[in-house]
Formats: sequence, C-alpha cells, structure tokens
Amino acid sequence: MNTTLITPSRRYYSRFYRLVVLAVIVMMAVLTGSLLLGDSVKGTLTDRVYERLGNTETIIASGTGFLNEEIMQADLLAQAQGYLLMQGYVSDDQRLIPVYVWGSDQDSIDYGGAIINQPLADRLHGIQDIVLHLPSHNLVPSNSLFVTKSYATQLRLHIDGIKSVEQGGNLLLKNEQTLPLNIFVNREELGEIMELEGRINLILSEKMIDEEQFAQIWTPSHSGIHVHEGAVTSDRIFLPDNLVRQYQPQSIYFSYLVNDITNDTDSVPYSFVTAVNNWDGHLLSGQEMILSDYAATRLQAHIGDTVQMSYFLSRNLKNLSTASQSFIVLDIVPLSRLMADSLLSAQFPGLSNVEKCTDWDSDLPIDMNHINKIDEDYWYDYHQTPKALVSYEAVVKDWTNSLGTATALRLDTHAEATALSPGDCQLTIHSPKASGIYAATHGTDFASLFLALAFFIILSAILLMLNPLTEMFSLRQPETELYCQLGFTRKEIRKIYFQETFMVALMASPVGVLASILYSGITLWLLGNVWSGATHTEGFSLHVNLSTLCIGWTAGIVIIAISLYYIICKTIIRKS
Repeated sequence: MNTTLITPSRRYYSRFYRLVVLAVIVMMAVLTGSLLLGDSVKGTLTDRVYERLGNTETIIASGTGFLNEEIMQADLLAQAQGYLLMQGYVSDDQRLIPVYVWGSDQDSIDYGGAIINQPLADRLHGIQDIVLHLPSHNLVPSNSLFVTKSYATQLRLHIDGIKSVEQGGNLLLKNEQTLPLNIFVNREELGEIMELEGRINLILSEKMIDEEQFAQIWTPSHSGIHVHEGAVTSDRIFLPDNLVRQYQPQSIYFSYLVNDITNDTDSVPYSFVTAVNNWDGHLLSGQEMILSDYAATRLQAHIGDTVQMSYFLSRNLKNLSTASQSFIVLDIVPLSRLMADSLLSAQFPGLSNVEKCTDWDSDLPIDMNHINKIDEDYWYDYHQTPKALVSYEAVVKDWTNSLGTATALRLDTHAEATALSPGDCQLTIHSPKASGIYAATHGTDFASLFLALAFFIILSAILLMLNPLTEMFSLRQPETELYCQLGFTRKEIRKIYFQETFMVALMASPVGVLASILYSGITLWLLGNVWSGATHTEGFSLHVNLSTLCIGWTAGIVIIAISLYYIICKTIIRKS
C-alpha cells in the first residue's frame, strides 16, 4: 500500500526532491569531507615525521659545540651517521635561498659536488652549478669578543643528483611541517672550508640510545674539553660556567685584551691581561694586581703603587663601551715565569696567530696609532703572554660572558678530576620519532576544527533540504486530509511521508560521500598551495579511511532522519 502511494507522489513532486537531493549531497560532502580533512592533516603530519627522520630513532646533538669524529668508531654507533650541519645560502638569480647544509660521508659525494632534495631542485629550476654561501664558523664562538668578524665563505658546487624522500632527502630535525631545502656535500670538504676538520655536530642512529649508553663511549675530549696534568682547557677557548662549578678548581684563569695599563708615569697600550684567583702561591682578591717586570719597567711602577686599567666592555652581543678600574700592585714577577704557565694565554683567532700587532684581525675598534715599535717587538718575542695578572673577582662580571667564565682551570693535584656527563658539555640525546608521531596524532583535533569551520555550510544545506519540503507538505494538505478521511491515523500518515522523503535522501547520500573525497582533495590542494602562507605546510596528501567514510555517512543519515521527522511532525500535525 505504502509503495503504491509513495512512488507516484515522489515522481509528481520531483521538482522539490531535486532540491532535496542537492542539499543532501552538499551536506554529506561537507560533513564527511571535514572528517576526511582531519584524517588527511594528521596523516600528512605523521608522514612528515617519517620523511624528515627516516629510520632515525636517536639524535645526538652537540648544541653550540662540536664532537670529534673519532667517537664514530665506537661499536655503539656502528649503525649511526655523523654529520656536520650548517645553515647557508644558495644564489639563484641574485636571490639568496636559505638552505640546510649537511656535511655527509654516506653519499659518496666528491669534492666540488653536491646532492640536493626535490624541494630545493624545484626552487633552483634546473640550475646545475651553484654558489653556496656559508657564514664564517670555527671552533671558537663567532660572537665572542675578540674573534674575527664573521666573513662569508663561498663554495662553488656542481649538483650531481637529487636525493629522494625515501633516501632521506627531506631530513629535518626541527618539528616543522614545511619541506626543508637540503643540500648534501662532502663532510671533509665542508670541514676544511669551515676550519672544522675532523668535527661533527650531529649523530643520527637507527638504534635507540640513552644517555647512560652514550656516556660509556664518550669522554670530555670528544667535546673538546681537555684535562691534562691538572690543567683544563677547551678547544673553544671558553669553559662554560657549569663546568667551572663542577670542577671546583684550585685556580681559575680568564685571558682578556685590555686597552691600556697606565699610571702617572707611562702607558702600555693593548695588552693581554689574565684574571686569576690563585697563581703560583699568590692569592689575588679585591683590587690586587701582579705586574710583569716588563710592564713594571715601562710604567716605572713598584709594589704598592696604584695602576689603572681600561678595557672594552661587551653587553648584548658586542654593544661596546669602555670601563676602567684601579689596582694595587701586589707583586712584580719576571716575565719568564708568566711565559712558563701556558694556561695564562688563550689562543684567539685573528689575534694569536699573527706576526705583528698591526696584523690583528678583530672587530674591536683598535687604534693602531697607539702601538709603537716597542709593542711590536714585545709581540714578536712573547705574543699573547700577559703583561699583568689581576684579581678574578674584580673583573669577573665585566669580562665573562654567556659562552664561559674561564679560559683555563688548574685543578688541585691531590683531588680527583670530576667525572663529566655528556649533558654537562651541552650534548642532548633524544628520540624524536615517537614524540613527533604523538604530537601529530594527539595535537589539535583537526576534524573538529574543520567541522566548526564548515558548520554554517552544513546548516545551510539542511535548511536547503527543509525549505522545499515545507512548501511541498503545505501544498499536500488536501492529500493529508483525504488520508484522514480514509481512516489513516496520524502516525501512519507521518510514516508514509517519512518513507517517501527519507528514501530520496538515502539514495542521494552515497553520492555525497563520494563527493566528500573530491571536496577534501580540493581543500587540501588549496591549503598546500593557495593558502600555504597561512598553514606553513606544503603538499598535504589525501588519506581516505573507510571507517571515516562510514562514520560520516552514518552521522549524515542520523541528521537527515531527525530533520525530516521534525519537519513532517511540524507541518503535517499542525495543519491536519
């Protein structure tokens, strides 16, 4: 009976049902598509974790320092790769493209050759010969006070190939979703041009390695901290404050270039002076100073005299000012005794390795007019041997910096050297893959986000479905009254109308589910291309899960059924 009534009615009122079909398709497409978008974004983020890490399970990073490549000979790192990672720029049509420069051994890259990843190849548009610009970098921190200016270094390279995603071309350590621009070069060549021969700053391992395991193969010398006969020095000149505190040294040394040492008689310009708390039986404190016999002779100074010393003061990364202090001469010692203690001198690049004072290569505003022949003769004979020692406590706040609070230490010969851990030398060991995947899958609920953004479209589609049905049922009031006259109950009438409308929506729903795939694909393309500036992510991939389609279809059917039942009850009962 119901079929006999429903089929002709559906055909007769087809103009209304066409709008219903359109509304159902739109609503289903947007609703299910929003769920697919959530899956696709999460899936893309998870894919990016595998793209940027590959088989890497453990990352060992040296922070701002470096590791000696000899550590890679350990059995624990048999499945690991050591890299020298730098940031640089590639020239392209008078533009500089920022790139990650990976000094690698595993790709068999020849000198002068390079391998790039696909995103960088797309930016270079087929260019085969490039100029790689690298900032000046070596073991000594570039923002320390006395080092040479950071001149750029250039490396001309020929692109020998493209490294695919599967080969690790998109290797990236930062938890970012933008595709990196990577260039892989010969590590030995990169080390030579950066004056970092035999050094690495990154280890990637396919094994899970914890700090306890790594500590068994690591020694401080691997990180450039050398302990020999009670003396502690660093390849990077400065010893961090945490190491100084841990060693609890007998003597702390800090070498510094001062502007002048003066008294009422004369002035000694641009001299190395070392701050020390305990030296050769002398305990220096307060405003005490030890002069070399050379400096004392030039100044005509004696024990107990007052001497002034001025020096550059660096704040906020080389914002220079000049400070001065007065010191009382505690003792005068032969210059030969200062020369005999190698810890009193530190090797500053651009200063220590030149033959004349006028060859100093520093970004300090040194006035060479103040340097005369006697100063040049001293430098030629003694180089950076200090002309004076001052109390460490008097200058510690002015001279030390974030890079370190000492240039050398001397330990108590009767005390055992403190055992350091990798963490004490800024080495970090972590397993990024698990945390990256967790962050990708348990971060923002993208499905809810896209549903919220599409809420008004879904609501509009529901209204588009209900409006023609309201008009249709209003036109069918005589038909409804006839059903009542024939003895149909209200419940039976609602059932007839519900079956008639619901079957139309049910048949249209699979089309809407299929349309949701197209909707998701177009939206992902827009997010990865047109709207990439807002998402900061490139190349979203569509992930279609059958369970998500079923959930979207079920949720859509429930919404449709509730909406239809509501409009039928509201329209039929009220007017019947």
